Amino acid sequence: MTTATSEDLSKRPAAAAARGLAGVLVVDDDESFRILARKLLETAGYNVTEAENVAQCRARLRSGVFDAVILDVVMPQHDGIEALRELKASFPEIKIVTVSGADSCDLYLTVSSYLGADASLSKSRIESLCALLGVILGG
Repeated sequence: MTTATSEDLSKRPAAAAARGLAGVLVVDDDESFRILARKLLETAGYNVTEAENVAQCRARLRSGVFDAVILDVVMPQHDGIEALRELKASFPEIKIVTVSGADSCDLYLTVSSYLGADASLSKSRIESLCALLGVILGG
């Protein structure tokens, strides 16, 4: 797993445009977070697809090509922690960044790291998302 400090991330440029990435899937039940993530990622040159739940995520992954998934770990019906394990088993080549804005987000993000997330990020640090993707995708 790649570990980078916030300071490291703020110094690294997003390399999405140069890499010509196939895409990033943003999975979150919060529409405003998906919209914000899409704007940030598209501005950095990523091709973005959205899913509002894990069922949509699975369908999008089966029908498209993605380099990374941004996965909320606290969602109704099928939580992101359970989904993380499933996605890593089914799509081991796809990098997964877990995100959370929940009250106990540090706990959720720590657990997700132990369960195979390639990186994790508090939603309050969304401005670091593109740099973080650049790190884990090798850009």
